[in-house]
Amino acid sequence: MDFKRILVFRIGHLGDTLVSLPAFWAVKNAYPNAHLTLLSNVDANNPKYVSARSVLPETGLFDDWLTYRFSPNKLQSVRYFTQLLLKLKVNKYDAVVYLMTRNRLKTQIIRDIKFFRLAGINQIYGTEYLKANLLDKNAQRPLPNTEPESEFLLKCLTEKNFLKADGLKSEPEMKLSESEVFFADKWITENCDVSKTFVAVAPASKWESKVWAEESYAEVVKRLIEEKDVFPIVFGGKEERETGERLIKYWGIGANAAGELNIRQAASALQTCKMYLGNDTGTMHLAASVGTKCVAIFAAIDYPNRWKPFGNGHKIFREAVECEGCYAEICFNNHKCLDLISTENVYNSCIKLLNEEC
Repeated sequence: MDFKRILVFRIGHLGDTLVSLPAFWAVKNAYPNAHLTLLSNVDANNPKYVSARSVLPETGLFDDWLTYRFSPNKLQSVRYFTQLLLKLKVNKYDAVVYLMTRNRLKTQIIRDIKFFRLAGINQIYGTEYLKANLLDKNAQRPLPNTEPESEFLLKCLTEKNFLKADGLKSEPEMKLSESEVFFADKWITENCDVSKTFVAVAPASKWESKVWAEESYAEVVKRLIEEKDVFPIVFGGKEERETGERLIKYWGIGANAAGELNIRQAASALQTCKMYLGNDTGTMHLAASVGTKCVAIFAAIDYPNRWKPFGNGHKIFREAVECEGCYAEICFNNHKCLDLISTENVYNSCIKLLNEEC
């Protein structure tokens, strides 16, 4: 197939973009001469939203960027989608690569297919594989393991031979620029004890239901400081800065990168850390994307294994409970699944990983 213009459709937040990186690069590698455009969403009502463009390399992957947004006002929403439809028609794409979440409804998928065909794009890849592998919210508990999102998205590309099976080995390459690396290195030099081993800590999340107790992070990292003489660096957005300050005060050592580094600068800083300790967040996927091993705390709000970070050597903590698969942003069961995760077990996994890395 000789496609000259390809539209890649993927929406979501930081983690959704990062787990898509292997699939994005697989498309780029398979069609190196094609003009690639990413179609993603924006969330003007969410100040914590991280756009795909702020995550991905500015050049070398996508040639163009398109976004759309929803509106509670139906007339305004129609206007937004009409504008998008006209843009797609003008750009005359040969194909759409459909890389959407497995929580998508079949009615939404059918609607999207009609929309892209209305825009004059008849070659659509990924929709049939998605429809055949949607996650069942009513599945019997305990929920079964499912394949990681990054692997699932790669398999979507094999539909109708858009991409051969031997092209499924792409990496989540961030392609950090010299300026991004320089800024992170400068920040580390000015704020960290470079004689010590760095440990990345991400104790917060945009979803309250995903947050392991702050006291647990305080205890585990305190013991790591005493046992392994590590230097903790707290990562996150500016809304997590206060949490970072409290923890560093308790530990008596550390640096607070929350809100001080943009996403790609944070990726460079994470690359200098021997390990990541934190919740199931976009920062976890960012650490994995630059090869940093993770000790990750997962709430049981989704299928086990689905959001496993890319690569090997990570340690995932997740406990099955009767309410697992709730997809709840705010926990309604007193964080039962998280409270079952012991600080002792997490500490021991951190020690094991540090001993392997040091």
